[in-house]
Amino acid sequence: MAVRAYAQRHEWPLDRVDVAVRFGAQGQVVKNIGLVGELTPAQRDQLLAVAGRCPVHRLLTKDVTIITVPTLLAEPAPLP
Repeated sequence: MAVRAYAQRHEWPLDRVDVAVRFGAQGQVVKNIGLVGELTPAQRDQLLAVAGRCPVHRLLTKDVTIITVPTLLAEPAPLP
């Protein structure tokens, strides 16, 4: 979303952003980003830099504590 918003703000011809994320062999996160559109090499570099500053990327690259809170969900009442 951050990449698309940046491209729109600059009126760059970004048609689509494809992102695939997987875990690598050593436990690292591998992110593949495909930028589709008639972009210059400088525009592509800038959009990839924006992708590295997006909130999700920042979350994945900082020390994070995950707290799991068990929650009981009520079952819906049966229909008559």
